[in-house]
Amino acid sequence: MEGIDVVIPTGKNIEESHYSICYTIRSIISQKLQPNQILVVVNAPDTGVEKVLDEQFGKLVRVIDGFDKGPNISYARNTGAQNGCSDIILFMDDDVILGYHDYFTRIQEILKYNDFCCGAIRYWTSSDWYKYLSLDYSMNHNLQILRVKSYLPLSIDRNTGNRKMSEYTYIGNLGAIKRDVFEKIGRFDEVYEGWQYQDTDLMMRLCYNSFSYEVLSYSNMFCFHLGHAADKSLYQANNRERYMNKQAELGIQFCLSNFFGRFDDNEATFDVIKTTISD
Repeated sequence: MEGIDVVIPTGKNIEESHYSICYTIRSIISQKLQPNQILVVVNAPDTGVEKVLDEQFGKLVRVIDGFDKGPNISYARNTGAQNGCSDIILFMDDDVILGYHDYFTRIQEILKYNDFCCGAIRYWTSSDWYKYLSLDYSMNHNLQILRVKSYLPLSIDRNTGNRKMSEYTYIGNLGAIKRDVFEKIGRFDEVYEGWQYQDTDLMMRLCYNSFSYEVLSYSNMFCFHLGHAADKSLYQANNRERYMNKQAELGIQFCLSNFFGRFDDNEATFDVIKTTISD
């Protein structure tokens, strides 16, 4: 089927997350081109998501139980994709807000000539974003507030001294892929637990197998990430080991800075430090 399916995994209690997924979905239904399906995959118990989304959006959103493997975001994304049938699968996190109203049209055009796309500019809010946004406001009004209140991170990985690429979206944060390519590449690898490295792993395998892509920031596409506390240390060491082992098996080193634009990590590190000192 032509068109786009949107897949959003969520494992947060909807009240404790300040209804962030509702803002995400509102930015989707504000698009000029509407997706065929919005598939929300719940991968944690007692989130309260289904009741709220039914009240807010009714049949516009389909909620799927994705808790068979616990908090495994790869499984949730794969489950959502399997429940759709459109030619294009667009993955989003449950705290990402689309910056303009024509993104689906643009992504559909991009994937006429490419196999996948990601790397939208990702502006972040502080964790108290819910104090200045409201579901009672129009989406345009919320977007205007976000433009003023958000910032672009240029952070450094303390283990390597290299840039973290958190100012761009990975394929799971906000990215799209042709359905046939997603199946050929073997989907998200469910060996990873919880969060971290699933997106990078998929992007690595796609590039290793010479699938073509476009970085969305090159077309000035951006989104807002609603900030929140997140302790991913439980999964980080094991997932990193799995990812490094897979690189060794393939005989490659996949560098995100090259993927997003061939930045010089050393120069970027110096610039950030220099700015911090001068401030």
